[in-house]
Amino acid sequence: MSSESRTTPEERAGLPGLLAAFAVDYLRWLALVPMVFSWALLLLVVVLMLAINFQGDIDSMLERAEPWVERWLGPVEQGEENGGEAETIVLTEQDFKPWVYRIWLFAALAGFLLGLLRSCLFGPWRPATIKRKILRAGLAAAACSALLFFAWLFGSEAYAGPAAGWIVMFIVFPLLAWGVSSASLGFSHLLDQIRPGVMRVVDRSALAVMRKVTATESQAGWRQ
Repeated sequence: MSSESRTTPEERAGLPGLLAAFAVDYLRWLALVPMVFSWALLLLVVVLMLAINFQGDIDSMLERAEPWVERWLGPVEQGEENGGEAETIVLTEQDFKPWVYRIWLFAALAGFLLGLLRSCLFGPWRPATIKRKILRAGLAAAACSALLFFAWLFGSEAYAGPAAGWIVMFIVFPLLAWGVSSASLGFSHLLDQIRPGVMRVVDRSALAVMRKVTATESQAGWRQ
């Protein structure tokens, strides 16, 4: 086996190829951010459902843990109630949309930088196959759906409306998260597949341009 076959595409690439690889990685994280947000929203719904339906059990656990907390952290101060009227904040779509785009871009940048830092510290990693990733997302969605049904069936709160509507919601929400994850993972996998080819094309194009510029300068100097 030759030494070239043991090296990674990043080690064989020049500066233009590395810049192209960084751009592809950033696009990959742009595709993964919707998946992260969808799972964060789904997990928030699951946590709220469990907290609301088992609030009595949680309160009793907190009361039992309060002496231990006070022993280590001191007495817990109670916040003062505000008797004034709460101010109403009205958010329009024009106010909300720019923040969504900014959070999306900065979240992708944070993921890209963390991935780059991990590669620098621990070297390149071999990701799981796309089928395994989608399967894991499906299992996580099924687990979230099971937790929602558990909170609905065994919780202390009564739900208004027909049971069929709640059943559909407990199934559709995890399915939406799984669908977004499948799309994000599929696009990310596609970018991973074309990434080495993009690096080679950019490197060859940059090399051809440099040779052309060098040849032009040589011809101009010879004519002078």
